[in-house]
Amino acid sequence: MKKIILAIAFLALAPSAFSAEKADIIAGSETDTCWHNNADRGKASECLHALSDKSNQSMDELIAKTVAQIKENNTGPVYKSKDPQLTIGDVFSKFFLESQNSWKEYRKNFCLGVGSQIGEDTYDYWPYIYQCQINLNKRHTEEIKMLHADEE
Repeated sequence: MKKIILAIAFLALAPSAFSAEKADIIAGSETDTCWHNNADRGKASECLHALSDKSNQSMDELIAKTVAQIKENNTGPVYKSKDPQLTIGDVFSKFFLESQNSWKEYRKNFCLGVGSQIGEDTYDYWPYIYQCQINLNKRHTEEIKMLHADEE
């Protein structure tokens, strides 16, 4: 009987005991730094905008680097292709680029949705969007890096 009671108590606590740290899509060290270093809300928002732009640029650079690596590492011909010059890297990179363009559209729309929860006329509308983009870029960077895990 004691084992059953302990098991029930354990299961009642399990969701909180095993859940990962909750990540808030609008929170991050970038927002904390910008608000901490700028008393003026406009300057803090500009700071976060610059960090978001830098994050987006880094994402674009990673995508370009990955495309080059895909082509470099997949030079073999496409099986039964009518084009003898077509490589596996050409096909892979085409699909990869299409997926990244779709992901960027997802990022834009998702973060606009996140910002819309407080309204376009509020102070935090754009900062929410900027931090959301930074957070999604961080996560997506890890996904892309899985393609070239052998290089790390």
